[in-house]
Amino acid sequence: MLKLNEPEYILMKKYIEDQCGIHLKENKEYLIESRLADLLAETGSKSFQEFHFLARTDTSGKLRDQIIDAMTTNETSWFRDKSAWEYIQEITIPALLEKAQQFGKVSVWSAAVSTGQEIYSLLMLLDEAVKNRGTPSLLDNIDLMASDVSTSALLSAASARYDVLAMNRGLPEDKREKYFTQDGQFWLFDQQLKARVRFKKFNLKDSFSFFTPFDLILCRYVSIYFSDKFKQELFAKIAALLKPGGVLILGATESLREFSSEFEISYYKSAVINTKK
Repeated sequence: MLKLNEPEYILMKKYIEDQCGIHLKENKEYLIESRLADLLAETGSKSFQEFHFLARTDTSGKLRDQIIDAMTTNETSWFRDKSAWEYIQEITIPALLEKAQQFGKVSVWSAAVSTGQEIYSLLMLLDEAVKNRGTPSLLDNIDLMASDVSTSALLSAASARYDVLAMNRGLPEDKREKYFTQDGQFWLFDQQLKARVRFKKFNLKDSFSFFTPFDLILCRYVSIYFSDKFKQELFAKIAALLKPGGVLILGATESLREFSSEFEISYYKSAVINTKK
């Protein structure tokens, strides 16, 4: 496996941050070396300097996308962070359904969907809620968008096909029996419900200008990989995209404090709730 020297680490570190926002701290050379080893071999690069030149001059964008794909961390699970999902089920979903019934349409964005567990967790709760209300058609009024910068993660999310290891990470047995069918060694999520989600490849460094406003944005366990500067930029873009009173939910280890003053921060059990002013 090729090793990075210090100038090469600086080059690759800046390239990765410029392309997808991932900020690597000192002594993270091994991450680049291990995650990009296969791409170096495929391109025939004899050094990281040569590889950086290829990436920088690749006008097709293919190598850039492969680098981003290799460097992203697709760690996720079903109903991750109990208190956050209790808030979503007990507070957010009833409010969304009231809006949907009153105004005809509400919009939700899972902004770093990874392999799909987050958006499907939400969809299961929405489906149960509209049926419990006796208004199953109300689900038609909820627009669900899910995006990720990783091509491979997004393809996995769109396939809605999970192995036993993924199924055992946070998925309650009653949800498995209700919403999944077994296909050999894999489990398939309800295909009719899956069709309600619009999947989109999207880089959070890109402009949000072509999106319409959202009532709820889930942007969980992604800002932890970004620099403070990019966190400020990202949260400003998200604030501009949320409707007044709209909610942003981050991961349990993430916070808006020191990065944005455009939200009211409150607590629900141990979950932090960020509401657009």
